[in-house]
Amino acid sequence: MMYRPFRSFGRLVLAICAVSLSTVGLGAQTSAATAPASGANPSRMDIFMGTSYLYTRSQLEPAGIRYSPMNLGATGSFAYFFSTHRFNNHLGAEGVYVNHVVNHSAPSDGAVSLSGGPIYRWPVANNMTVFAHGLFGVEQLSGPDTSYPPALVEFESGKWGFGMTAGGGMDIGLPFFNNRFSLRLVEIDYRYSHVNYGTYAGLPTPAPATLGGTTNLNALELSTGIVAHFGHM
Repeated sequence: MMYRPFRSFGRLVLAICAVSLSTVGLGAQTSAATAPASGANPSRMDIFMGTSYLYTRSQLEPAGIRYSPMNLGATGSFAYFFSTHRFNNHLGAEGVYVNHVVNHSAPSDGAVSLSGGPIYRWPVANNMTVFAHGLFGVEQLSGPDTSYPPALVEFESGKWGFGMTAGGGMDIGLPFFNNRFSLRLVEIDYRYSHVNYGTYAGLPTPAPATLGGTTNLNALELSTGIVAHFGHM
């Protein structure tokens, strides 16, 4: 089971991502005639480093304990773009690492993600590029954390499971170092994770025993940071 209002919101985010991908795909058919001059020789590789905020209202089941937002996030990605005239050199492959660390001094949950998949970029102005991506990989979740202040239920230790991400964002070119860098103004992603913590032990669970159960985590992730560009198509 998952929190119903957020499950509906997650479906809405997925629908928005699907529409965005369709729009980008249609734009690829006409971008040769409409793309600005700056898109004539785009970068071959992009490296992104930044920070992120993960918001969720999902719960650990069957205990019904809700996860808390994870606001201590660091994220990085590497994208390589292919020389394909069919997609006007805008299609590539991307690998992403995200780490929302656990803060043991206050109620906090943690998430680590390793994923990869296709990315499509689309120049829309002289110094502006939008992109969309779909990623699949593994996710390590820790929590929900109810161990601060001391409680009978301790947070679940980190377990690995399946994860997927769908979303996109916007990069703004910076007029420094021969346009080597861009500001990732915003990246908005829907993230889904499934993690099995083992057999459910029931409440209350004396510390330091783990509670067990499963999680179907639906989350909205917001990221920002700096993109470095290397090479040319």
